[in-house]
Amino acid sequence: MGRLRSTLSLLLVVVATAGIVALGAIGGALYWGRVLVRAQQATRDALIPMAADQIPKVFGYDYQTVERSLGDAANYLTPEYRREFEDRVNKDIIPQARDRQVVAQANVVGVGLLDAQRDSGSVLVYMNRTITDKSRQPAYDGSRLQVDYQKVDGHWLINYIRPI
Repeated sequence: MGRLRSTLSLLLVVVATAGIVALGAIGGALYWGRVLVRAQQATRDALIPMAADQIPKVFGYDYQTVERSLGDAANYLTPEYRREFEDRVNKDIIPQARDRQVVAQANVVGVGLLDAQRDSGSVLVYMNRTITDKSRQPAYDGSRLQVDYQKVDGHWLINYIRPI
């Protein structure tokens, strides 16, 4: 009888311990889920207005100030993407802008969220551009862009831009 009581007591302790561990795991999972949802909401709240502000600065320039304006726009980019952007700007955009006297005006007409995580996110940007060169005949262009953001040292930076 004493052995049965001892076994039942041990079984009760094991079941109670397993229950406490399970409740802790469930509570931790619910807490972490809430943290992720809040982080996703914060990402959404940050990226939509940020993209609407930054994308015209990345795609708009005047041939007379193209180095400065696109140099300033590079500050919005991650270090890896900045190297690629600056290479393209220096090899293609600046020489063509100067040669053809290009003025590019970009306007964001809409931004929508594609993905939001704690440290990354993607937005879809609808952009209209007017490009005028020395012929003074404006060319209109509408684009859809997927803009990927990455949080680097607490700051949201553009990680990549791709036309869709």
